Parts: sequence; C-alpha cells; structure tokens
Amino acid sequence: MFLDKTLCEMTLAAVLDEPVELVDIIAEYKNDLHKAALSSTYFDVKTRTANRRIITLDLQRRYAKERVRNRTIYYACREIADQVVERGKYENLQNVIVTFILTEAPLKHTTENSKIQLRTVDNELYSDLLTIHEINLRHISEQHSLELQTLKSFFEADTAEKYHQFLQQYGESPLGKLLEKKYDSAVRESTLLDTIREDDKFMIRLTDEERLLERQEGKTEGKVENQLLIATNLLRENMLFDFIARVTGLSLSEITSLHATL
Repeated sequence: MFLDKTLCEMTLAAVLDEPVELVDIIAEYKNDLHKAALSSTYFDVKTRTANRRIITLDLQRRYAKERVRNRTIYYACREIADQVVERGKYENLQNVIVTFILTEAPLKHTTENSKIQLRTVDNELYSDLLTIHEINLRHISEQHSLELQTLKSFFEADTAEKYHQFLQQYGESPLGKLLEKKYDSAVRESTLLDTIREDDKFMIRLTDEERLLERQEGKTEGKVENQLLIATNLLRENMLFDFIARVTGLSLSEITSLHATL
C-alpha cells in the first residue's frame, strides 16, 4: 500500500506536520498482502524528497523501548554514513528523518508525537542532520489533526466492525479515501508482488531468509551477470550503495569497484 507515492506523501505530511513532496520511493518495503486483515498491515519505506532529504517511514506494531531506539539510531546513522562525501564537502550531506508510527506501544514509554534531534545540554540545536519522529497512535485524540485521527482509526481497525466505523468517520476525507482505495486493492489482489513489472522488482526488499535460501541454491553465472546489470542501473540512478547491496546480494566492495568503472 505505502509504496504509493501520494499515500506516502500524505502519511508523512501528517506525521511531520508539513507538506512533503517525494522524488521517489527508493528502498525497503514490506507489506503482508496475503492476509486480508488490517491487523497484519505494516510497512518499512525509505524515500527521498524534492528538497534533498532522506525519510524513512516505519510502522511498529510493538515497542520494546531499548531495542527499537537502538535500532533506530543504528539505521539512521547508517543512512548518513552511506552517503558519498566528495572532497570533504560534509555540508552537502542530505538530512535524514526517521519516522515511526506506533500502534501498540505502552503509553508510559511514549508521547503523542516525539521529535528527537541532536541538541546541546542548553537545548540548542547542534545539527539538523538527523531527526527522529515517534507517533504513538494511542495518544492521538480529537485535539490532533484530522489526518492523524484518520491514521489512528485505520490502523486500529482490526475487525470488520471497526473498519466500517473507520469508513463512516473518515471515509470521505482525502486521506481516508486513499487508504480505503489502496487497502481494498491490496486485499483484492493478494498476489500483487508477483505481478510487479520485472524492472520494478528491485523496489522490493528480499527478507534475510529469502536471501539465505538464494545463497544456498548457489549463484549461477547468469545470475551474477543479472546482479551486476541491476547494480549498474541503480548506480546510474544514484541509489545508495548499501541499498544496492541489499537488493542484489553484491558486497559493498564489489559495488564500489563497479561504480569506479562507470
């Protein structure tokens, strides 16, 4: 669902409380399209914006505080470190914004909308290179924006009755209409991932288990050539090295060497 550019833009705008224009959706994505239940819906999307920001959008079902926070910092720092710095021009690094929508997080560990930045002990902004947003939908009430209320109702609709209530309350709002359209489409076409065009399949991240199975089956020469072709195309699109490595199975050193030949 959330590979849809417009839906992703509207969701991010609700979370960040500002207009968001995406250039593309370039990386990780997960969505269980084989289970026709909202309680199984989740996603992990990475995007780039027109004003040169890297934004990740992640739905977290549960919230193990230390694990999630450490993982957030790890991946956020990796997004920064993966950027190529030419001639020491660190001022050209793209800002990274990590956003989490939490659906079942304990209220005591979260606030309605946490914005975490690098600040000094005097609360002065040290750098805006990294920003983290956490929204626990359980905190959202009528005092919040219509868009956040819409997201809360959608992700809490784990029964047919609750989904009907979501449609009654928010089905006529712009975000509500789009959520209904994309969800109904995903439920009707449970094999959506199998019908994606071949040249778009690089958008879908293989799971660790799937990659392991591929390695166990062995890499044929034809497969390696295909991986190199995909990697070459992605490099020409200025995709991140780490993303290309995850998609193709090539090592970072292989990708670096390939990049040097272009």
